[in-house]
Amino acid sequence: MKDKKYEVRRRYDATATYYDKRYWGIQMTKYNEIFSEIDIDNSEIILDVGGGTGLLFDFMENQTSNIFCCDVSFNMLKEGKNKHKANHFVCADSDHLPFKENRFSKIICVSVIQNVPNPQIALREIHSSLRCDGILILTALTKLFTDSKIKEIMHKASFSILKLWQLSIEDISVIAEKNDC
Repeated sequence: MKDKKYEVRRRYDATATYYDKRYWGIQMTKYNEIFSEIDIDNSEIILDVGGGTGLLFDFMENQTSNIFCCDVSFNMLKEGKNKHKANHFVCADSDHLPFKENRFSKIICVSVIQNVPNPQIALREIHSSLRCDGILILTALTKLFTDSKIKEIMHKASFSILKLWQLSIEDISVIAEKNDC
């Protein structure tokens, strides 16, 4: 398990300086499709798990200052901090999120779950950090996750799926809420 985490961190640290150039368009397409399904209030506190260089900040264009970008790669966060100096960047493993329970009204997790050794552990941490009235927006690569696999892991992590659909680019997407509040 630690080997996979180390490899993911190493890979993203190594690509941090050109990550935005390579993936900006893909991520913006995903954000556009995801955020067409939900509303964001400026007072909400949002956590972007695996947010890397802060592309969500680019997408939100200062709509809210209450976004926390969390990633395991220090170099990705460093690139993000260089672009978005006034925003919140936290270096943390998705299996051990360093936030109070029930802190966030929305948690965004785009194309991350396939990079964690055990999605159930990460989803339990996300569940703990999400408010009872909060929403989780998660995407995963379709080449690794099917609808039934997403339904299974979400159910095991005590989430109820509100919507499940295929994005136009490479991911399956889900909007979910806690089912044990």
